[in-house]
Amino acid sequence: MIPVLGRFDPAEANRDGQQLFLAGLSRQKGSSRRMRQAEQRARTALSDVSPRMRKELKLLLEPPPRFPAPAHRDRPAVRYEQLAFFPAQRDHSRLRQRDYPWPTDLALLRRLWNLTDQRAARLGWSAPVRMRCRAGLRIILAIQDDPGAPIPRSGLEFLNEIHLTAKHVAAVLDEAGLLLDDRDNVLRQWLERRLTGLPEPMAGEVRIWYDVMAGGRSRPPRRRPRSATTIRLHFSWARPVLIEWAAGGHTSLREIAREDVAAALAASDHPARTGQGLRSLFHLLKQDHVLFADPTYRMRLGYHPPREPLPVDTAAIKALLDQSNPARAAVASLVAFHGLSTSQVRNLQLVDVSAGWLQLDDRKIPLAPPVRERIAAYLDHRTTTWPNTANPHLFINRRSAMETRNVGIRWIKLLLGPGVSCRSIREDRILAEAMASRGDAKRLHDMFGLSINASLRYTGVVDHPGFLDQA
Repeated sequence: MIPVLGRFDPAEANRDGQQLFLAGLSRQKGSSRRMRQAEQRARTALSDVSPRMRKELKLLLEPPPRFPAPAHRDRPAVRYEQLAFFPAQRDHSRLRQRDYPWPTDLALLRRLWNLTDQRAARLGWSAPVRMRCRAGLRIILAIQDDPGAPIPRSGLEFLNEIHLTAKHVAAVLDEAGLLLDDRDNVLRQWLERRLTGLPEPMAGEVRIWYDVMAGGRSRPPRRRPRSATTIRLHFSWARPVLIEWAAGGHTSLREIAREDVAAALAASDHPARTGQGLRSLFHLLKQDHVLFADPTYRMRLGYHPPREPLPVDTAAIKALLDQSNPARAAVASLVAFHGLSTSQVRNLQLVDVSAGWLQLDDRKIPLAPPVRERIAAYLDHRTTTWPNTANPHLFINRRSAMETRNVGIRWIKLLLGPGVSCRSIREDRILAEAMASRGDAKRLHDMFGLSINASLRYTGVVDHPGFLDQA
């Protein structure tokens, strides 16, 4: 490299390639003093050159710009990232928490510990949870290859092996601006596993469909992102046909004609589902100009037959109302007496239940006496188990109690147990009310907030010949 006024000339340095320097080895003893002397001699020599040349040379002597610190006072500034030649595989199975060294940047550790204490006070963490989070932060900073750089989320999973919680540590690092979420998308991984066996052109077209379905499209024709459930269902319905076409010699969806779609629907056990999945693929790819034509355009694909609501065994509902498990009894009573859906149960908050009334959307529902009794027992259990939680939702578990999110759908399913679901209990309650009112759709709308089409689904069962007589 050719030095210019004590610095390197970028054009000359890049003429024959880049020079690789190892971090921490480029600084030599006295280098700063010699650099200052060279700059001083260069500034003295500026008086003998023309004004235009003086202006150009001053640009070389100016120090590099410094990036401003973030506006958030708790977010430390990270100005660089030192990449590694290869990832180091560390074995943490035989190490204990006290075996890890202390980090060199104790100021950053104190800042993260302060954020941990603030988060613990805000969310009502217990003392053991707070201490485990602080220990995890100390360990992460101690083994970090590049101190001060963002910490990848995938590098925190080993904390679970040493009885620490990676989720809480990641939340504190994210609040401090030091978290780099490098985890792969779970839905994308699910799709890639199911693309195995498809030819690459066809698999690439499915990936284009997924990108638009998951991320939406801002340019015309605009499209909002679809939920993960919709993406899973549409591709699962279309995948058997895609595998059959690939086995038949087709390598791309461009080769599919209208006759191929008609033959696939005729051979399918559920033509409506298969047709909906194929239409989703072809219609979106045609809009993105990936395909020349949509073979499902104006094709009758059928419809999903509605599932008629059926009554549930009364003994199973009575077993759920047993107060040995306060959470199960409270959830089952709300669904069995007032017909709440799974989403409504998950999103209920403490302020929605007051003085024997339930505020649900724009409706105010008087709670039945058995429901009041079971909710009161559950609130006592909730206060005793998680006295300091800041979660505003009515129903919480040991995980959501440390945060402010609601419980998951899986928790509701596991709580009620096998053989009966929240949906079946709700349908049983609405069906019983439809029988008692002899098919009054307006009453179903007022009591359960059903739309006209949803109410007709229940009144149609009641209007069936001989149904009321048998009941």
